Amino acid sequence: MIPLILYASETGNAQDVAERVSRSFRAAGRKITVQSMDTFPISSLIHVPLLILITSTHGRGDPPPAMTSLWKALLRSNLPEDILEDVHFTLFGLGDSSYERFCYAGKILARRMEGLGANKLAEYGWGDERSPNGIEDALIPWLKQTLDTFLPYLPVSPDYSPISSTDLPLPIYSLTPIASSSTSKRKQKEDGLDIPLEGLSISSIPNGHSASEAPTRVEDALHHESNGVIKPDDWVWATLRKNKRVTKEDWWQDVREIELEFEDEDVKPYLPGSICSLQPQSNQEDVNTFLEMMDLESQADIPLQVEALLEEQPLPQHLPPSDKPTTLRSLLTNHLDLRCSPRKSFFEWLRRLSPDEREQERLDEFIDDPDEIHTYATRPSRTIVETLADFRNSKIPLSHILEILPPLRRRQFSIASSWDAHPGNVQLLVALVEYKTNLKVPRRGLCSQWLDQLTVGIKLPIHISPPTLFLPPNPDTPVILVGPGTGVAPMRALVETRVKQGAIENTALYFGCRSEYADFYFSDEWKKYGEMGVNIQIAASRDQEEKVYVQHLIKENKEEVQEWLVDKGGHVYISGSSNAMPREVREALAWCISKEGAGDFTEEEAKEYVERMFEEKRGGEESW
Repeated sequence: MIPLILYASETGNAQDVAERVSRSFRAAGRKITVQSMDTFPISSLIHVPLLILITSTHGRGDPPPAMTSLWKALLRSNLPEDILEDVHFTLFGLGDSSYERFCYAGKILARRMEGLGANKLAEYGWGDERSPNGIEDALIPWLKQTLDTFLPYLPVSPDYSPISSTDLPLPIYSLTPIASSSTSKRKQKEDGLDIPLEGLSISSIPNGHSASEAPTRVEDALHHESNGVIKPDDWVWATLRKNKRVTKEDWWQDVREIELEFEDEDVKPYLPGSICSLQPQSNQEDVNTFLEMMDLESQADIPLQVEALLEEQPLPQHLPPSDKPTTLRSLLTNHLDLRCSPRKSFFEWLRRLSPDEREQERLDEFIDDPDEIHTYATRPSRTIVETLADFRNSKIPLSHILEILPPLRRRQFSIASSWDAHPGNVQLLVALVEYKTNLKVPRRGLCSQWLDQLTVGIKLPIHISPPTLFLPPNPDTPVILVGPGTGVAPMRALVETRVKQGAIENTALYFGCRSEYADFYFSDEWKKYGEMGVNIQIAASRDQEEKVYVQHLIKENKEEVQEWLVDKGGHVYISGSSNAMPREVREALAWCISKEGAGDFTEEEAKEYVERMFEEKRGGEESW
């Protein structure tokens, strides 16, 4: 009996927790499997006797994308109430208590599991980023309880040898030169190429192979990949047609309009509000610095096979599959993140690796006190490469590099175009992340730096995910769209769709920017749509002495808001930063339909009405 950990991660934190939990089980001599929820065959869930669920929360308490398929399957109305009666589980949720729906995805998942008959084996844990020590305050006691509960049910591996927390465990993945990898040898036999040396001659041609065709060298095959990028099966190729700055050159923020053209003419049209994923690449300066510091320069370009060493543990989805040759340089460029700030688990790894007493003492301080990690790494956004420069005696061996370095996350962007208005193309509105840390060090996000360097004409793999915002099926239903800043991206796609549907007179857009001079995105289009009859409201917050935001304009149009949302059963959609904006917009909507505004509801009734709109899918929110 092997326990299964299923995680759903948005920023990588839930995956990091899942891997920490798995290491604790393996350190106790037990086998365990770790998988992302979206890679697990859902029909097999009923056959999992011991299960650990770990999930973050997305947006306004929604399940993260990796949990969506599992969640939809569990919500099917025809499932028997005891279908999961043989499953014994616990759960750890990650969240931020400053949000209204703290750890909500984990809470609804636990409730649904129990509703389908699953047995709660240990108390749930709720990690809070706002806690004095972050999620550690909840994770450490939860993990101890989980181990105490699960371990008695599990046999100890026959080859188990206890190690201390500062000893380096055996690797669970391998990077093997192509010529000596087990997969390569097996494939040679399957292809009839496993020929004894004494049987070789100039005229020897294996059965099924033509004398006129020489096999392609692995090195050559690697160089013919598009920038070393491996396209997953469910991604498509697209060509970059535009990478244009749309904010003024003298403005503090660099916002880009990105346009991508599908290479395949038969690609399925996407729905308005869909999501586009991009896979950024690491900066080559970071890659070269890492290789030099780890003394791995001589191994950087050797063709390698990635393989799982444990039968029960598949390769994680961020790594290339075993049948795709790669190199260490390609892994560092396309699959592993050198730019993110190190988490506690990274310092635990360095503690196992460092032979230097002073480094060991400093690393012990980090591990014992999460606030030390926050001060050293998180607050100044210190990167993994910069951290390794401070701990120069710690060398990450090739054998463990896939476990120690975190995955290079895909970045998701709301599509700013509709298929009808821009067939065969995807348009994005992306703000490049640039800032100074508390150490006054200028920073640029990994994806931002990558996007900035992309040249028109380059070919990129992209993935299109279904939308989270859905327009009402009846064009006669009024729709209010609220999208300040780059949050206007999906709203533009929805406006284009409503215009196509002939729903001009009952569509309103509230767009917020700082200045009509500097960051008024799609200004010409809003002017055109306004002249056509769409209610376009612009809140340029810094263009007058007193700041004006979208929620102020909503209140100014209280009669229309009351009529559209209450009298005509309209829909409302909010997109943008997940700070106070979404809450303040909902409060403004509630004010409009209250007695204080233009409606008949009490203050409490108005708030309940707006919340019910979102529950009933008459409202949608996409925030980040």
